[in-house]
Amino acid sequence: MAEHAKKKHAGHGYTHTHIEHHADNSHTVHHVHQDGPHKDVKSAVADHDGLMDHMMDHTSMPNPGEAEAQAGPAAPAATGPVVMPAPGPAGV
Repeated sequence: MAEHAKKKHAGHGYTHTHIEHHADNSHTVHHVHQDGPHKDVKSAVADHDGLMDHMMDHTSMPNPGEAEAQAGPAAPAATGPVVMPAPGPAGV
């Protein structure tokens, strides 16, 4: 995905979006920014699901709990040093 992927924009600043549909079911999405072309976002997406994800990622805030759910479970807390078992006897 583009460098702006998975960022949620409260005030995204885009004035309009162009979507090109291609024969292989991919799309090109071009968000036109109010501050000029240097802030436009243009990305390729592979399918309809990618198109919808891209639109949501660039033009809306996450639903309550959505950002946490996408982050996945938290890593377990470290409880101390990891102790590896001693190697068994040679030739076994």
